[in-house]
Amino acid sequence: MRPPIAFEPDRADAVSAVLIPMDGITRRIVRSGVDAQLWDREWDRARPNRLIRNLSGHLVLVNVPPGPDLTFRITADRAGYRGPVFVTYNPAGDGLRRVVPLERRPDASYGDVATLVRGTVGRPDARAPVPGLTVSARLPSPRAGHQFPATTDANGDFALAVGIRTIGIPEPGPVTATLRFAKAGLPARELNVNLEHGRVHVFSAVIDLDGADRPPFVHETP
Repeated sequence: MRPPIAFEPDRADAVSAVLIPMDGITRRIVRSGVDAQLWDREWDRARPNRLIRNLSGHLVLVNVPPGPDLTFRITADRAGYRGPVFVTYNPAGDGLRRVVPLERRPDASYGDVATLVRGTVGRPDARAPVPGLTVSARLPSPRAGHQFPATTDANGDFALAVGIRTIGIPEPGPVTATLRFAKAGLPARELNVNLEHGRVHVFSAVIDLDGADRPPFVHETP
């Protein structure tokens, strides 16, 4: 006689947290090239729990009992984004889902961006680029669209997408924007520039964080 076959009861996974990786500029979900780990903050290392990517591109953590805050380490360099990004929240108290805006690296593709500003920030007196500096844009309210700051890389380079509204504007010509360059512990600078929707604009010389002169600002040839 054959031995009896024992069947395990159906197992249902309980969703503990959901991360939604999103392009910070377009606000579209990034469906590939993104990895996430549940992170142990005390030991600064990954915990063994694995996250599952569902068909919507969300990263799902299952079967972790509700309790204290959870920290996740998100990497998306294979998709052209800066990282790693650390996100801490409490799914039980804050809701299961957390949107994670991702910032593109300056060397990533920007073919889907209408208006772009490129440049390099440095401190000539220190003879060094300025990495980790935040670059943001401020526009007058009728023309201001969605804005997402950029960060300079190790070479001081940045690529800043600027949201400019054209719909509902009777004469959507060039607009004056204030660019701000800031990092904790360093002097901040602001530069006023004229931007044209749909163009790539380039500072053709290094932006001196300690200086007062504006470097040449040109349109990139299409």
